Amino acid sequence: MSAPDQNVYRVHLADPGGRTSTLDVPAEHFDSMERGISLGTTTIVPWHRVIRFTREVVQAVDDAFLTRTEIRAWLDDGSDEGERIVVRADRFDAGTWTADFLMERTLDIEGGVVHLTKIHVPWNRVLEYERLPVRVEAPSRPD
Repeated sequence: MSAPDQNVYRVHLADPGGRTSTLDVPAEHFDSMERGISLGTTTIVPWHRVIRFTREVVQAVDDAFLTRTEIRAWLDDGSDEGERIVVRADRFDAGTWTADFLMERTLDIEGGVVHLTKIHVPWNRVLEYERLPVRVEAPSRPD
């Protein structure tokens, strides 16, 4: 398995006529700001055009897998139905300009790491989100 490129943001933009475009932007040329995102030193894209931006990350496997709360979000991805995402509560962040989700891609047991994609969705593209308890079955006693 190849390691994810943690130095590139993949930016999904809404274009005129209902089209979308995707750009790969080096992390050193990317910044999120109050009015949108900055691509390089000269281009600013307002939030209403940003569908999402993602970045591949790696996280060590730890006890966080035992979480008992999930976040369910309904997102405007430009389709008629929208997109639904469910993540563990510890993999969600309600940021200033974006709702951030860490989505598991692969689990490397031997290496002890999880490969994730961090998805940043501007708040104007979040239709709703909710925090849900997850049912956990308690083990029964053998006696």
